[in-house]
Amino acid sequence: MTDDCKIKIPICYYQPWELPKNDIFLPIQAGKAVSKYDLKMQGDDTECNISEKNAVFGEFTVWYWVWKNIKKLYPDLEYIGLSHYRRFFDLEHPSSEFSVFRVPKIPNMNGYGERFIDKLSSADIILPKPAFFSCDVKSQHLPPGSVYQCIKEFMHEICPEYDEAFRAVFENNNGISLYCIFISRYELFDDYFSWLFRILFEAEKRPELFAHTGYEKRYLAFFAERLLSVYVLHHKLRVQYEPLYFISPNINYRNGIVKLCESILRYCTPHGLIDSPKRRSKEHRVQFAV
Repeated sequence: MTDDCKIKIPICYYQPWELPKNDIFLPIQAGKAVSKYDLKMQGDDTECNISEKNAVFGEFTVWYWVWKNIKKLYPDLEYIGLSHYRRFFDLEHPSSEFSVFRVPKIPNMNGYGERFIDKLSSADIILPKPAFFSCDVKSQHLPPGSVYQCIKEFMHEICPEYDEAFRAVFENNNGISLYCIFISRYELFDDYFSWLFRILFEAEKRPELFAHTGYEKRYLAFFAERLLSVYVLHHKLRVQYEPLYFISPNINYRNGIVKLCESILRYCTPHGLIDSPKRRSKEHRVQFAV
C-alpha cells in the first residue's frame, strides 16, 4: 500500500458535493473567505493564503494554499496532484480512444496512488488528454483583439526565455490540456507554481491585461490554466496523457440519443468553441459511461 503521506491529491470544492473515499485525496474549499458555504473541510483561508481573491483567481486560490502550506501538513510528501470536485483522472481506461468518461458518482479508484507513482517512473507529469478547439488557444477564452499583444509583451517582459513556448501554445496550436489538473513529483509542482504566481501577481497589477468586472474577472484564471502547457513545452517535460472522469450525478441516462447529444455538446463547450467531430481526433471524443 502507498504511504498516504507520500502522495496527496488536493481537490478543489466550491459547493456541497460527494467526497471520494480514498484517503489519498485532500478536499479543500475554494474561496472560503468569501463563500456563502461552510463545507466542513480544509479551507483555502488559513495560514498563508489568497482566499479573498477567489472571484479573480478561481481555483488558483486553492492551488496557492496547497503550494504554500501542504508541506507543513505532509513533510514527507514526494508526489502531488491537483483535481476538481467533478473531474478526476481515470486510470481504468488508459488506452481508450475517448478523453472523458461521464459517470454518475465518484468511482472507487482503488490503488490510485501506486498507479500514479508507477506512471511517473517514465514520465515527468501526468496531464488530461487535450481538448481541441476550432480556433487557436489565444482566441479561446482570453480577452479579444489587441489585448493579446499586450499579454504577449507582458510575458516577454516577465520571462523572455519562455517566448518560443508561449507562441507555440497560444498562436500555433488549437489543442490543450485544460483545468490545471496534473500529477507530478513535488519538486516540479513547487517550481511550476513559483513561476506561475510570479506571473499572476504581476498581471493582477495591470488592468490593461485583464478586466476585473463581471464574467471577465475570470480571464486571469483562464490564462493561468493555459500557462501550464507553456511550462511543460518550455521544459520539454515527458508527458503521460490520461482520460478524465466527469462526475454528473443528475444526468438522465435514459432520455435517448437526442438528450445524449445535447449533453455532449454542453460538456464539450465549457471553455469555448471546440472542433466539429469531422475535425476532431478519435482520441479526444467524449464517452458517457454509467
